[in-house]
Amino acid sequence: MTVAMSRATRSADIFAEALKAIRSVGGASRSSVLLFDPDGVMRFKAWDGLSDRYRKRVEGHTPWTPGQPHPEPIVLPDVTLDPGLAPYLDVIRAEGIHAMMMVPLVTGGGTIGKFMLYFDGPHDFEEHETALVQNIAAHTAFAVDRQRVVEALRESEERYRSVVDHLEEVVFQIGLDATWTFLNAAWEEITGSSVAERLGKPATEDTFPDDRDENRARFQSLATGETSFARFETRCLTKSGGYRWVEVCARPTLDAEGKILGVSGTLSDVTERRAAADALQEAEIRLRETQRLEALGLLAGGIAHDFNNLLVGILSNASLALSQVDDRPAVSETLAEIELAGRRAAELTKQLLAYSGKGKFVIQPLSLCELVEDSARLLGAAISKKATLETRFAPGVPLVEGDATQLRQVSMNLLINASDALGDQPGTIHVEIEQVDVDHSLLARAAYGKDQPEGAYVSLSVIDSGCGMDEATLARIFDPFFTSKFHGRGLGLAAVLGIVRGHKGAIIVDSAPGKGTRMQVLLPALGAEQRVVPPVPRPSRPSATARGRVLVVDDEPTVRKVVKIALEQEGYAAHVAEDGRKALDWLETRRGEIDLVLLDLTMPNLSGEETLEVLRSKWPELPVVLMSGYSDDAVPHALRDSIGFLQKPFELDALFEAVARAVKASGGGRS
Repeated sequence: MTVAMSRATRSADIFAEALKAIRSVGGASRSSVLLFDPDGVMRFKAWDGLSDRYRKRVEGHTPWTPGQPHPEPIVLPDVTLDPGLAPYLDVIRAEGIHAMMMVPLVTGGGTIGKFMLYFDGPHDFEEHETALVQNIAAHTAFAVDRQRVVEALRESEERYRSVVDHLEEVVFQIGLDATWTFLNAAWEEITGSSVAERLGKPATEDTFPDDRDENRARFQSLATGETSFARFETRCLTKSGGYRWVEVCARPTLDAEGKILGVSGTLSDVTERRAAADALQEAEIRLRETQRLEALGLLAGGIAHDFNNLLVGILSNASLALSQVDDRPAVSETLAEIELAGRRAAELTKQLLAYSGKGKFVIQPLSLCELVEDSARLLGAAISKKATLETRFAPGVPLVEGDATQLRQVSMNLLINASDALGDQPGTIHVEIEQVDVDHSLLARAAYGKDQPEGAYVSLSVIDSGCGMDEATLARIFDPFFTSKFHGRGLGLAAVLGIVRGHKGAIIVDSAPGKGTRMQVLLPALGAEQRVVPPVPRPSRPSATARGRVLVVDDEPTVRKVVKIALEQEGYAAHVAEDGRKALDWLETRRGEIDLVLLDLTMPNLSGEETLEVLRSKWPELPVVLMSGYSDDAVPHALRDSIGFLQKPFELDALFEAVARAVKASGGGRS
């Protein structure tokens, strides 16, 4: 019986063995086991030969209370002699019971139930018989108590497992041999691997190879008690071959005596959180870069604008002086040098305006292949003699929409940069043009243009086998006035960036020291239905017979003076005003004396835009030609219905042409 009870996994099996033993030694015709339930009522748990009617009637009757210590067995040779059974005698007699033995089931916590032996006739209970039944009861009580502990432990484990398996975090334990000893169900959700196949395997096998050494060091620090807690992020491999970022919180696992048994803790999947944080950081970097470029663009544009005002005076005065000293060659030569230097300075300001995105664009559908081919031919003598230039233009490359002069400048600057990167060493410059389908993964690599839309682009790549650039140089190559060359202004790539920005494109740069450089410009491709529109021929300069009266409005004294002199020498009547407010005051009293207003856009007190608004409201028939150090593309769209536009610095021929055309269109002038 003892062996059978020790092997039993259910209370019912224990009771069956106990009743079998009692019947074999006690000679009772019937028997039963009753236990106190949690509500304190003693109820039948197992029985032999008892009717349902009897059990229902007597259930709950007991001479003992739950947990009562040291109760003694009760023997009743004749049930009629026990007053406590009087309420039940009718059902007892009906059951055919004449004698009973009640034996308590006692554990360390007191009484938990009782054995009942039933005899069909009177019975004389002997001492050894009672002792034997008590012995069986003691074994049974112990087995029942043990089974209750096991079941309570199983229920506790099931509750624990249910709670743990419903956690989103992985709960883990690692033994001192660094193998997994416990993992909950969340492990499968995160990694795709089953818990069963990983238990007993080295924990470091499930971490990203680059993270393993650091994770081993962390485990050793916890397993030896050097540290009591660790929180860190690492990469956990998945069954599909990828990895997930997890946050690990771990501490040593201790026994009751404080001895370290291993390491336990949690793994939380933070892949999405890290992706969001990386995206935010990337967005912040891009925002700062955009703000930096915009600030530099504003600075460059402002410098170019103010410089253009000065150049108007330099170029125009030089041109006027040249027209008056034909009989003095030495002076003419000097003035011509001044004029040439002014034009070179004007080219410099154009590059500044290109960088700021405010250069003058004549937009039309263009073939990038033809433009680059022209640039390569023009630069054949300028690039390094030791450079081999190779071109590869894919067939059927679509057109792009842009300004031919600006895009030609892009290709020339990239070719010159590639040549400079070769230095005195022999090398190769590859030029490739093709159509590419651009997605966000490609744009993510861009030095500029990460936010451009996906779609079809024309790619211009200039690849050199030169010295390459380190990260510090790469970070600054588009800054105005930064150069890694011994000589140079540092505006070439800055202008390229401004032009690409103005054409809604992107630039990708790949370079490393000693490995050359690849500059890739991406420009939106046009559809096949869009054809090249032939450029509108520039109108010839009107004849000098069309004269008129002009009001020159500009806050720069040099500009006012030189434009007034030039117009008067050309036969116009010219008046000046230093700002918009004074121009309007002058027109209030002398409107009839003016055929045309030359109006600068950037002025104090009253800007050109505000002045133009008043002119249109009061004298809508009065023609206006706008002037600005910026290009007409930088002029607000609402102002573009004016008669004309002059970008500073302008040459006198351009001034005379614009004025003559405007005066003629207005019907003014004198013959």
